[in-house]
Amino acid sequence: MPPARSTLNAHNLEALGAATLAALLLELSEGNAAAKRRLRLALAAGQSAEEAGREVRKRLRAIDRSDTFLDAARRRSLLSELEGHLATIRGAIRSADPALALGLHWELLELSEGVLDRCDDSSGQVAGFFHTVLQSLAETITATAPQPEVVAEQLAEALQHCNGYGQLDEAVELLAGALGRAGLEALRRECRARGADEGSAVLLAVADALGDVESFVAAFDAEDLQWPPNAAAVASRLLQVGRAGEALAVVKAVKLDGREWMAGVLSDPQIAALEALGRAAEAQQLRRQRALEELNPRHLRDYLSRLPAFEDGEAEEEALDLVQADPDHGGALRFLLAWPVRRRAAALVLAHADTWDGEAYNLLGPAAEQLEADHPLAATVLLRSMVHFALTMGRSSRYRHAARHLRRCVELAPAITDWADQPPHTLYLDELRRRHGHKYGFWALADEQG
Repeated sequence: MPPARSTLNAHNLEALGAATLAALLLELSEGNAAAKRRLRLALAAGQSAEEAGREVRKRLRAIDRSDTFLDAARRRSLLSELEGHLATIRGAIRSADPALALGLHWELLELSEGVLDRCDDSSGQVAGFFHTVLQSLAETITATAPQPEVVAEQLAEALQHCNGYGQLDEAVELLAGALGRAGLEALRRECRARGADEGSAVLLAVADALGDVESFVAAFDAEDLQWPPNAAAVASRLLQVGRAGEALAVVKAVKLDGREWMAGVLSDPQIAALEALGRAAEAQQLRRQRALEELNPRHLRDYLSRLPAFEDGEAEEEALDLVQADPDHGGALRFLLAWPVRRRAAALVLAHADTWDGEAYNLLGPAAEQLEADHPLAATVLLRSMVHFALTMGRSSRYRHAARHLRRCVELAPAITDWADQPPHTLYLDELRRRHGHKYGFWALADEQG
């Protein structure tokens, strides 16, 4: 059955005719500055690429001059507008005048610093938009094939003055293919001329893009290599060119001195170096050690996959016993759920029922969801922990979530036949009301949840 003529779709709207649609657009855009700008841009694009470029440039410069703080609503509105401009640049303008599109891409990137100065981008959406601009810029550079030195100078300028928030950190990686070897060499010269340190992110990225391991390694002195992420990065590059002995030496020279929690950063290059040197037994030992010390399922899987078939089952159970007994209960729970072995995860939860930190809702919430089907009591323990935290700490911003968790406890209760040492739901609820009955905001939300 065809859709009714009143259904809102492109076909039915086209049937209204141009005059009717034009009148509707004018009416709908009345008092809506964003809609009017969108219509003006569409009209300009319909005339020529030059006219569209003029309209885009005018608006970009107005945005650049503004100093208004961008709250959440304004940020969304501006992002929507900028996405429209980018679509016009990479579409109608680039197809007709690639050189004009190239210039407008650079102008978009120049906006990034000012826009990020004026908003809270904790969601990463604004930086994400400029990442998209860089991807589009790479396509436009390829289409226009400008002189490598020109692009290198423009990119060096942008990285020097428009990257205060790291929004262009991936520029070299994204543009490497479009720049080519000549462009990358020109960028290196340009950055050095501007005083960039050899260990700067941009010059390291250029060295990576050029496959210049010598320059990458030379950027780090002995002191730099005591920082585990630096040592891991250098070792990884040495491994890429078959220098496993040097890679292992770099990793083993690191003195953690109280930074044992960073040992995991060094694990992958150290294991890879041992394998490359034919020291497979040592690599296996290290995989198991790291799996248990870091509570890292990937290392344990790698370890087990290399054991003879008749040994891996027993080794797995032995390792999981140690994980379950680890004093880092949160890390152990995360490991067991990722494996997954939910019966062990549930046993862990119940064994430490009174110690779960309800503030860790990013762990406990998903864990409860994974356990509720087969282990409703363990899921209930985690849900109660989050309710307890919200009420005990008076976190009113968490009350709605806590009310939802309490509702889920109600739903799970009939599936629990053995409450072990946990109070059944009715007793738990009575105690909760006795202790927190004065938290009226919470109980109002709980009543809404039923």
